[in-house]
Amino acid sequence: MPPSPTTPDQLRRRASTLRTVASKIECMHALDLHRRAGDDVWRGPTPRHCCDDLLQIRFELLAAAEDLRDGARTLDMRAAQLDGQALIHSPGAS
Repeated sequence: MPPSPTTPDQLRRRASTLRTVASKIECMHALDLHRRAGDDVWRGPTPRHCCDDLLQIRFELLAAAEDLRDGARTLDMRAAQLDGQALIHSPGAS
């Protein structure tokens, strides 16, 4: 596993990547599959189970996207902390 980014710019790039992946998850066509698997398409207990499974997967995908955004916010905060530390320790800082 590569070392984690340590510079503010590296952290911000990683945060941007996490947001990009989150956006791609939120735009997936798979999030709408439950609409195509209901009782209007086929009958019996199997379609209901299928639809329930698809809704659960949709929920999990959206939760994963939110987790990625939370991770991005954490990385941005860490980058801001590093920026602040650099200002404090830079020559000419009061």
